[in-house]
Amino acid sequence: MAVRSLRMNSRRLFWLVGLSLLLGLSACAGSPTPVVNQPTRPIAIIAAPRNDTPVAVGQEVIITFTAADVKGVSQVELSVDGQPIHVEKVNPPVNSFAGNKAWTPAQPGSHVIELRAFNIDNEPSDPAQVFVTVTGAGGETALPASETPGPAVTPNATTITLIPPSPTLADAATSQPPAANQPSVTTRTGLNVRGGPGTDYPVIGRLTENQTLLVSGRNAETTWWQVIYPPGSNERGWVSGDAQFTVASNVEGAPIVPAPPKPTPVPPTATPTLALPVIQYFKADRETLNPGEKVTLSWDLSGAREAFLRYDDVTEGVTAPGSKTLSPSKTTVYTLLARGPAGDTTAEVTVKMNAATATPVPIISDGKSKILDGQTIDFDRGVIQGADGVGADFHWDGGQKKFLPRNGASGAFVGDVFEDISLNDCRSVTYGQPFPDVTTASRVTGCYRTSEGRYGKFFVSEWSLSDASLTMEWLTWDFR
Repeated sequence: MAVRSLRMNSRRLFWLVGLSLLLGLSACAGSPTPVVNQPTRPIAIIAAPRNDTPVAVGQEVIITFTAADVKGVSQVELSVDGQPIHVEKVNPPVNSFAGNKAWTPAQPGSHVIELRAFNIDNEPSDPAQVFVTVTGAGGETALPASETPGPAVTPNATTITLIPPSPTLADAATSQPPAANQPSVTTRTGLNVRGGPGTDYPVIGRLTENQTLLVSGRNAETTWWQVIYPPGSNERGWVSGDAQFTVASNVEGAPIVPAPPKPTPVPPTATPTLALPVIQYFKADRETLNPGEKVTLSWDLSGAREAFLRYDDVTEGVTAPGSKTLSPSKTTVYTLLARGPAGDTTAEVTVKMNAATATPVPIISDGKSKILDGQTIDFDRGVIQGADGVGADFHWDGGQKKFLPRNGASGAFVGDVFEDISLNDCRSVTYGQPFPDVTTASRVTGCYRTSEGRYGKFFVSEWSLSDASLTMEWLTWDFR
């Protein structure tokens, strides 16, 4: 039966938030506040059913479970009485995983539900275990009055609700009152009896709250007690010595007992390896286009559930084998994506678009000439004239060493190499700025706008103190 997705009530949500905080907790730099160490192994928890839940034979039970690990949970294994009922590969691995599984008991008696989680390093969690008592008669049970029901999980047509743990367990032994001064241990809550001093030993029984057993020994760290279990027998078991689970009496002389060999860790069940989709080819009939030309893409692939062609901001589904003719307006990267159960495979093709050939802007005038003090220049016609010249754009004042605009013309100092100044450069500069004083720079470059609105560039290559003249090179584009 497939695993069902969870609908969590507020208590489950609160627990998952707390678990996420535990996984994400880290120390602040320079802070003396102690921090909680992150767990080094996965955490596995069975949230439902609860321990000692009575269930009828043939009645479906929803097992709700969660797993978490800082490295990432990669697999979970759920078993009943040691027999796997669900193995799930988590791909990609996640830090927190939740799921549920339906189980229908066929035999009455006590049954152990166990969950193990594995991380990406194949490290197993401590097994999470829950004991349920299966009775021979059917019938629906009710929630205790103290607990408000959350959203129901409805598998098929049967709903299982839970009651508090029963004080009676089929395989739990009756407490044996100790004689005076005999070493003993009493449970504070329901507790597992294990085959050795550690949670990696198998569970051999279950104790209820306030049950007392005789102590026959301890481990070297006094963190686990060896007890006579079942009471009155020659058999032995181990219970935790943690104060939150048990309270011990008259155990000062309890001997140290060697621990039995630990059980061999159960490796995760092998799961089939899924193969990624294969793209046999993805190509274009042309790698370079001129503006207005078309390109045809073609492809074939296998092992994919679905495939997509992506380019610019477009994603469209495609079939294989297939082809498509397109008219790109610029250099474009085309991506073929094949998606399968194991993941995605991609291939790319780049189609380059050649730049459009620009039409040269004609030059209306250019030249190089010496300009004397008081003369003017008309850059539209390339004419050097006197001070009152018609259509003059600039006047050379040798006394002030300044090049002054006329008739609405304007200039801008650029400072680049004359040959490198383009029309776009002259269109983008800020005009109306005064030209620099020629007495402080013998080589001056810049742009101008003529009185007729054309753009141009100039270069003052020489100037003379003796006659206050300068030599200028210029070029005027027929562009306004």
